[in-house]
Formats: sequence, structure tokens, C-alpha cells
Amino acid sequence: MKLLFTCILSLALTAAYAQGDSLLITPHELMKVKPFKPGEKLEMKATVGFIKAAEVEMLVSDVIYKVNERPNYKMDVYAKTSGIFDLISSVRDNWGSYYDTARLAPHQFYRYLKEGRFRKNEILYFDQAKDSVKVDRLHKETRKLEKTDYFATPDNAQDMVSGYYYMRSIDFSKLKVGDIVSVPAWYDNEYRPFNIKIAAREVLKTKFGKVKSIVLVPIIQKDSLFEEDNTLKVWISDDLNKLPLKFQAKIYVGYLRVELKTAENLLHPMAIVED
Repeated sequence: MKLLFTCILSLALTAAYAQGDSLLITPHELMKVKPFKPGEKLEMKATVGFIKAAEVEMLVSDVIYKVNERPNYKMDVYAKTSGIFDLISSVRDNWGSYYDTARLAPHQFYRYLKEGRFRKNEILYFDQAKDSVKVDRLHKETRKLEKTDYFATPDNAQDMVSGYYYMRSIDFSKLKVGDIVSVPAWYDNEYRPFNIKIAAREVLKTKFGKVKSIVLVPIIQKDSLFEEDNTLKVWISDDLNKLPLKFQAKIYVGYLRVELKTAENLLHPMAIVED
């Protein structure tokens, strides 16, 4: 169950982390407008086959917080198992980031994980000016500080949550099918750039109607070579929102699908194709 749920989060946050030194990376620009606003709320449903497996909620707080004397969005991802999967091994996870509204880089990242008997609580404090991060590891039950570590980070390092929102800010209109983009990211005490290939542009049937979409495929490292992970695909809306419409992955028990169920307080209209 832990593997299943990690896969759900990986689809949106971490699936394409790999060393990118030998990849032909396409330089990217950011959009001149923001892809989201305070108060945005996205709800997603994960299924394995026809069985409901989990729910994921992605929230941007309607309050702007001040961190390190800078204005920040507070963004949270809440994930929980449901149905039979919740009976087998309950999961209640919260991943969050304080994300600079202007610099588009995180100042803090936290994760509180409850996956069956597994527990993990930690808070990361980024110093983007010094390219460093302080990691506070907390007790698995009381969340009291147990250990602190310090690491050097790449310039403009993203965390697991902010990396997703940063990706939504990329101007995909200036990229073509076949291009590979990379986002500098820090995950599990090491630098893991987020490398994705633009695989296609297509119209996707969703509960909102037919939506113009961009198909993304992660690039993974295997046997010292890079290749597309064709077992995993991500569809995002081909509009100014760059909404996560659908994720699909082949896992050990079949196909895992995560689909957008509700989208509230969007900043821009969705790219719905009228019949």
C-alpha cells in the first residue's frame, strides 16, 4: 500500500526525478501571467482498475504568508486512501510548501506522513540566497525536533510540492513536441532534477468536457542511459492554468489512474473544446 500511494504522489510530484547531465535539455521560459491564484482547490480521484483507491486534494491558501520577509503562497497536498485500500493500510499524508509569490521558489517545505505503520515528519528551511537547506527531522508521533541536517542545494531549488506549481508556470506554448524540460529539485536529501518530455498535444475527454491537453512523459535513468518511462503519462490542460487532468501508470496490480474530479477558484478559463 505504501508503494501504491507513493506512486500516486510521484505521478504529480516526483516521477521524473533523474540526473540530467547527459540529456539534451530545452531552455524554457515562464509565462508572464500566473497559472493559479490564492484559494485554488483541486480534488483528484485515484482508481486501480474500477476500484477507488485514494483521494488527493491540492490547495492554495487564500491567505498570503510572510516568510523570510517575503510574500508566500501556502500550498498543501492532502492524500488519503479510501475504500478497501483504506482497510488494508490507511494512508493520511500532508505535503506542503511556502512558495515565494515573486521568485517562484520555496522558503519552507514540510511533510507529515502516516502510511500504515510508517511515520515520517520533517520540515525543510530553504535559504535560496545561499543555495542551502536546513532539514529538521521530527519525532514520528510527537513531532518534536530530533535531528537537524544541513545541505547545499542547486540554484532556485524546488521541493516536491513547489516543483509541481513551478512546472505549471512554464510557457509550454514556446515548446514543441519532443522537447525536454528540467526543473531543479531537492528531494530526500539530494539533488534530483525533474525531467519531462513533451510527448504530444491532444484533446482529452474529461468530466469537464473535451479539454485541450499536453501529454508529458518522465525521463528516467536506466543502466546509465536515459529513456522515456512509457508506463507513466501525465495530461495537463493546454491553457494558462496547466491543470493536472489525468495521470496514468502501470503498477504491480494493474493500471493506476488519477483524474481531476473538481477544480474550484481557477484563475483562467479551462481550454474546453466545444462540439
